[in-house]
This record gives sequence, structure tokens and C-alpha cells, in this order.
Amino acid sequence: MARAVLFGGGLILVAAVGLVVWRGSLFNRDEEPTNLVFEAVKRGPLEITITERGNLESAKNDTIVCMVEGEAGTGILKIVDEGTRVKEGDLLVELDSAKLKNDQTAQEITKEQAAATLKTAEKNVEIQETQNASDIAAASLKVELADLDLKKYKEGDYVQELDTVEGEIKLAQEELTRAQDKYAFTKRLAKKGYAKQSEVEADRVAVAKADISFQVANKKKEVLENFTKERQEAELEANAKEFKRELERAELKAKAALAKYEADLKAAQRTFEVEKSKYDKVEEQIKLCKIYAKRDGMVVYVNTRAGGFRGSTEPLIYEGAKVKERQPIINLPDVTDMQVNARIHESKIAMVHIGLPATIHLDAQAGETYHGEVSMVSLVSSSGNWPNINLKEYITFIKLTDSVDKVSQLKPGMTAEIEILIDRLPSVLQAPVQSFVERGGRHFAWTLVNNKLTRREVKVGKSNEQMMEIVEGLSEGDRLAQTPRTVLVKEIAQLETDVPATVESPTAELKAPAAAPAPGGARGGPGGAPPGGGGSPGAAGGGAGNPAVAGGGEGGGRRGG
Repeated sequence: MARAVLFGGGLILVAAVGLVVWRGSLFNRDEEPTNLVFEAVKRGPLEITITERGNLESAKNDTIVCMVEGEAGTGILKIVDEGTRVKEGDLLVELDSAKLKNDQTAQEITKEQAAATLKTAEKNVEIQETQNASDIAAASLKVELADLDLKKYKEGDYVQELDTVEGEIKLAQEELTRAQDKYAFTKRLAKKGYAKQSEVEADRVAVAKADISFQVANKKKEVLENFTKERQEAELEANAKEFKRELERAELKAKAALAKYEADLKAAQRTFEVEKSKYDKVEEQIKLCKIYAKRDGMVVYVNTRAGGFRGSTEPLIYEGAKVKERQPIINLPDVTDMQVNARIHESKIAMVHIGLPATIHLDAQAGETYHGEVSMVSLVSSSGNWPNINLKEYITFIKLTDSVDKVSQLKPGMTAEIEILIDRLPSVLQAPVQSFVERGGRHFAWTLVNNKLTRREVKVGKSNEQMMEIVEGLSEGDRLAQTPRTVLVKEIAQLETDVPATVESPTAELKAPAAAPAPGGARGGPGGAPPGGGGSPGAAGGGAGNPAVAGGGEGGGRRGG
């Protein structure tokens, strides 16, 4: 639409500055048109521009997003009116937190129950540790006592018993020796008649008795050394070993019991942590129901439109609406740093690069001009919407460079028309783009020579949406027939016969322009095109209603860059 307006304006301008209308007196009425419009080739400055439309937005935009979880969404209780200018810390949105508060109460009960279970588990561990210490100490004492009993027997009881038995043996031996001496003495007395036979017999019995006592004492020592000692030591050693094994069992039982209670403690700790985490999360979700401004800005609702087949719209953000997790609610743009979000057609994007100057006009502020420069060119194209699904355009940002006071008065969402200055040629031959016809990758124009139309092949250069640079084939002052494809039917038919229609792809030789100095320099300024290396847009494709544009006309001529 912008192109049509520009073209229409261009035709009016051409008429105003002195279009030459040549009527049928120049031609045979049966062979030539009765009405032709001519425009003279002139020399002058030529600005190569791209004009597109876009929307004004902030280059620094904080998006306020709903962070409250829930598949069903959360209702908006209160929201600041759109367009309100807010300060950092102001309340922007309050979401419905009633259900979350109920969940918080229930979760608090569960958390306290988990805390009580954790406390019990901690006490159980302490009790088991004390019980383990007591059991192990008792078993250790038994081991020590068994070792002492064994040592007491070996070094005390046995030695004492052995000394007693050996003393008994000595006494028995003494008694036996005395009895034997008395018996021998009595026998000698009896032979001399001084003792009776009964006394001799009594002494003999006494000897036998003493001998028996001596034998018994020796046997008692033998039993002590060979049997009693071994049995007692074996029994005491077995007791010591058993008590040691009992100590090991006590230690193992203590470890097992403690491990069980420690496992219960860990489970209780984990349960408490989980329940506390749930409680903290619900508490945090309640806090997230109130959203505050992180910085100064102007409130803009994120009313992404959801349209049907006929494009019906429905606002998404309003009091009572439900928003889902991570759904944008408000954009808080910094109105001191604004840019235009425009889409550039793929046929022109190779000419656009960061740093190119641009002028901006807003529909809401007629007659006001703003200035800016290209700040970003997308590397990936965006597909068009239905029905133009094959349309390929590249998102481009044009940052406004006017004073902060001037820019801050603007509002995001305003419709803007941007004109990007690609190059500024100081003095070149030029003619209206509708003067040329492209055929087979070559360009032709019809000029009036001696009151006759003559076809000229022309080498063209760069162009904007109104004028085309002429590199070779025409001179200043040559008069060119306008819209020849519409009015010169026979000449066009002859051209199609003479020149084969071998048309190259309009984007076959497009290259992204290299960074260049500011416009206004020598030929081939911004965009890096060499002199005469501009595009060949071609002629008007179908008359005044379809003017050729930079980088593409009838037949899709190539553009430099």
C-alpha cells in the first residue's frame, strides 16, 4: 500500500513539474496511440530508500509473567489500567490466592506432623545409642571378669591348692617315717621281752595307716596336676571366649538397632524436608500472586489476539480473566528507548544492514518526523500469515535516535512508516521507474527522436520506488515514454519477438552489503555497491497500478549490493 501511495504521489509530482503530453498529431492515428506521456531524463541526486510499515515498541521491555503454577490457570483480581505510568515497586497485578491459602493451611498441618515424627526419630536414636553403650559395657565387663577368673586360678587358686597338697604329702611322709621308726623300735623291744605283741601289732597298723595317708596325699597331687588343673583352666578359658563372643554379638546388635533408628531418622528428615519444601513453595506461590514493577515504565497489556477464520479478536488480559503459568500479562516498556519493529521483504533485505539511517513517520502524529537507525536485522525469515503463507519477511528494528524528551512522549503500539536510506547518489542520470521494460535480463526504454519513438537498450543502476539510475544508453534531456507496456502494445510485441525471455532469478546474485560509511559519500556508499552496481528493477509491470520498485520490477530484475 505504501508503494501505491508513493507511486501515485510520484505521478502527481511528475505532472506538476511539466509533463509533456504529445497527442496524435505526431503519429498516424491508425498505427500509433493518440495519447502518450513523456518524462525527460535528468541529472540530480538520487536517494535509494526502502519504505515499510511497522509498530512502535520499547527496545527495553520488561515482561511481567504469571509465575503461579496450575493447569487451570489463576484469576486476575486486580490489574493496573493499561497506559498507566508506574514507579518501581508499585503493585501491578494481584492474582487470586484463595485456593493457595487453603493449600497452605493443609500443608502446614502435614509439615507439623512430619516435624513431630522427626523429633521422635531423633529421640529414638539417642535412646538406642545409650542402650547400645550399656549393653556393650556389660558384655565387656563379663569378658574382663572371665579373664581375671582364669588368671586368678592359674596364678592363685591352683598354686594354693598345689601348696596344700604338697604340705599334706610332707606331713604324711613325716607320719609314715615316725610310724616306721616306732614299729621297728617296738619290734626290738618285743624280742627282748620288753614289749607286748599287741603293741607291736598296733605299731604295724599305725605304719600301714601312715603309708595309706602318704599314698592318698601323692594321689591327690597327681589328680590336681593332671586333671583338676586342666579342667578348671579349660572351663575358665571357654567362659572367657564365650564372653568375648557375647561382646561381639552385643556390638553387632547395637549397630543393627542403631542403623534401623538412623534409617528411620533419615526417612523422617527427608519427609520433613519434602513437606517443608511444599509448604515453602505454596508460601512463595502466594507471594507471587502480587506482582510489583521492577522499574519505572508504562503499563501495556499483552493482549495476544486469538482470531478465528475471519480474524475475530478477544482480549486476554482483564480483571477476572485467567492466566496460566508463564503467560505474559504486562509489558513494562522503557519509553525513553523506543524502536520500530518492521518487516522487510526478502527481495530487499540484502540491502539492509545495521547502522543505516532512517526517518520515521507516525500515523498518530501527522507531519512529525522522527529519526533513527537500523539496530537489528534478523538472520531468519518469518513466514507470512494466511493467505500469504509463502511470504518471506525479515524482522528489522529501527531505533529512534531523537532526544529522550521527544521520544518519551510516544506510546508503544503506534503504527509507523519507516524509510531506510540505503544509499545517496550525489549526481546521476535518472528517470521514473515506469519508463523501463525488462526483457531477458535487459532493460529497454522508448525515447522520442525526431517525432518518432525509438527503442533504446539501457544499462540501469540503483533505484528507489520512484526513480531509476541510468548508467548507459540515454542522455540528459531524452524524453521517455511512460508505462510503455501498457500504451505501446505493438512495440512491446516486437520487443518480445526480438529479445528472448531468458530471465534470471531476481535473487540469483544478491549479496549482503558490507558495512559502509554514512550515506552521502561516493557512489556505492552504504551497501558497499561499486559504481553502477545497483539493481535493475525493471519497468512498470502492468501500468500505473503496478510500479516497479527497487530490486524488483517486471521480470524481477536484480539489484546490486
